[in-house]
Amino acid sequence: MPAHMRGEIVPLAACHGLEAEWLRLEAEADGSPFTTWPWIAAWLRNLPADVRPLVFRAHDDAGPAGLGLLVLAAERGASRVFGRHSLHLQQTADAELDEITVEYSGLLARRGAEQRAYAALFEALGAFRPGWRRLRIVATTHGGAILAALPRSMHAVSIEAQSSHYVDLGAVRAAGGDYVATLGASSRSSLRQTARAYARLGPIRCEVAAEAGTALQWLGGLEVLHTRYWRSRGKQGSFASPFFGRFHRDLVATGTQAGYTRITRVTAGDSLVGYLYNLCWRNRVYFYNCGLNYGLLHKGDRPGVAALHAAIEQAMGEGRDEFDFLAGTQDYKTRMATRSRRLHWIDVRKAGPLASCERLLAKLARRQQGTNLLENALVALD
Repeated sequence: MPAHMRGEIVPLAACHGLEAEWLRLEAEADGSPFTTWPWIAAWLRNLPADVRPLVFRAHDDAGPAGLGLLVLAAERGASRVFGRHSLHLQQTADAELDEITVEYSGLLARRGAEQRAYAALFEALGAFRPGWRRLRIVATTHGGAILAALPRSMHAVSIEAQSSHYVDLGAVRAAGGDYVATLGASSRSSLRQTARAYARLGPIRCEVAAEAGTALQWLGGLEVLHTRYWRSRGKQGSFASPFFGRFHRDLVATGTQAGYTRITRVTAGDSLVGYLYNLCWRNRVYFYNCGLNYGLLHKGDRPGVAALHAAIEQAMGEGRDEFDFLAGTQDYKTRMATRSRRLHWIDVRKAGPLASCERLLAKLARRQQGTNLLENALVALD
């Protein structure tokens, strides 16, 4: 293994051949659907002109070893006391642009070289100008590599942690292949009851859009149902952000043929139950968004449970390894999943009096508010 990894942070405009470099490294990395080129390329194509990402790239004698996109964003409000800018990995600090919600984030790093890639990143950050207050990495499983790579001049904290619940389809298959039988008694009863209720309308069918035209048409139907539901609850829903809709229409148009984006229509007889928007990567299915047809049943009206159950059974039949619900504590995720893993929202800061003062003030503020969330030292990561 090459001993030293060289890292640099350069403007996107100066990073020629990024697609080829990204795809080469992608083949040698674990990654996630959110760090693959289809997502990255759609993000870059749709960002406003005034958002100018920087590229972190690390190389060793074996070639590309680490890649990430950074956005330097101005601080707002009281945070300016602690520094004028923060760096965000694959986010912008603009709530509307970040509505697309990246999870399983972090550097795209060669398998087995994750710690050295982060060490190269921190070395490059040590020389980065202008000054920065923090580096924010959202919803990542890379906490261990980040902690191990930290230099003495920096410290890191997990400001939030959430479970990402998933169905281990391989384990279900090894246990006999009956997904529902692997769940708790209450969940088994609930899923079977819901399946029977919708089956009275006709056979439950799960179809995946095979080409971009159909996928975009179904995405439009998903948007209508999604928006109708959230407006009924006094909220706007994800598609209220023009960037969200523009980004995902691009992603679906370019990612359907390769099977990266997966728009699924679930029906019961002639009745529409809903649409699911999933991402696929390395034989795993990730449930990203949905539009559901509420009001179809007078009793037992649970289109989300019915649609997800059908999609999980379909993934089982296709030989998939996992069906991941992504981060969140919603009841259906905890009841329908068989396992979970932890995702952490991590801030990396320069060590020093200013950072220590900020950390102390944050603790005092949370204590005053009576909350015990956030600010867990990375040594406590599991």
